[in-house]
Amino acid sequence: MDWSDESLALIPADVTDDKVGALGLNLLRGDLLLPALVLKESALSHNIALMADYCRDRGLSLAPHAKVTMAPKIIQRQVEAGAWAVSAASMSQIRVLRAHGFQRLFLVNELVEPTAVNWIVAQLAEDPEFEFFCLVDSVDGTELLSAILRSARPTRPLPVLIEIGIQGGRAGCRTVNQATQVAASVGASADLRLVGIEGFESVVEHVNPADTLTAADAFLMNMRSVAEALATAGAFDGLEEIIVSAGGSSYFDRVASVLSDWDLGRPVRTLLRGGAYVTHDAGFNETMSPLAGRSTGPARLRQAAEIWGAVLSRPEPGLAIVGFGKRDTPHCEGLPVARYLHRRYGGLGPAPSGLRVEALNDQHAYVALRDGAEVELGDLIGCGISNPCCPGFQKWRVIPVVDDDYDVIDVVRSYP
Repeated sequence: MDWSDESLALIPADVTDDKVGALGLNLLRGDLLLPALVLKESALSHNIALMADYCRDRGLSLAPHAKVTMAPKIIQRQVEAGAWAVSAASMSQIRVLRAHGFQRLFLVNELVEPTAVNWIVAQLAEDPEFEFFCLVDSVDGTELLSAILRSARPTRPLPVLIEIGIQGGRAGCRTVNQATQVAASVGASADLRLVGIEGFESVVEHVNPADTLTAADAFLMNMRSVAEALATAGAFDGLEEIIVSAGGSSYFDRVASVLSDWDLGRPVRTLLRGGAYVTHDAGFNETMSPLAGRSTGPARLRQAAEIWGAVLSRPEPGLAIVGFGKRDTPHCEGLPVARYLHRRYGGLGPAPSGLRVEALNDQHAYVALRDGAEVELGDLIGCGISNPCCPGFQKWRVIPVVDDDYDVIDVVRSYP
């Protein structure tokens, strides 16, 4: 540990990460510098096991999106729980994951940069056990990737999936005809191998829950049609299995329903890629996840990430200024939600219903006090984070893991 380790910066330099849990630190006792992002171990363990069981029970595979945490210690736990692969959004993320020994990586993006392609080719040549997948969505992109590979002289073909998109959305083929053309282009390359298709159903607009689910189903049905058309055309001939990958963290139940029961002449691996489930959130996914707000059973994800700050000022009645802000917590899907209040002289309890975060500056939170809610200087407020895919790891490199009494039992390092 050292002076740059944020909320743990006062720990002696000779203490290694694996020894932090033995120091007896406690957030509520004031042993950490504030603000602090912490992770609840009980929620992490529960969420990892719950999603693994969900996939296993339905015959699904999982490639959790590493961008959520970029914390190798957490990602390794997801793999040990049964994840088939690990997904990433950028080649810098892939580089981090490779440095930590992950052997099956899925870049859920197109690959067009020669430097990145050359590095992947070298990794595949050095380690016959290493597997890497990426996306293509156009004939031009396929030919560009193939040309770069030809110069790099790969030792084995690069597996690719055709990305399926929607009109007005981000990358991806818009029609079956476009996908068929891309498949033909891949088939003409000696250095590429088509292994499946991919899509992200959460690109549909969030209008209201009913319309969004209908739109997600329509998107997934289009993916199914593309897979069937490509299989009929022989695009997957010679494969032992076809990969059909979709599934963010909000509609993976629709993926399980629509992209199952295949008859394509060979086995199909339906591969989910949701990553936000591991920490869950206090906003969108708390409302929309099939293992939270849309759950039809008792199994629910738990919020694992919390941002804590101290009450710094009571400048006027009904207002408290708390010591965390935009630099400490993401908020593009909503402001932090007050969950806990730890009084300096009264202990820990649920936050009063009238205590609400209403605005953030760079390093200050404006907390409204209504319906008799009161706080004092020095009280601590713990909030859930309303951002499913960015629960704070992108702003913190070293994050304490705490038990339900807020004793620090471990730390994880993130590589944003």
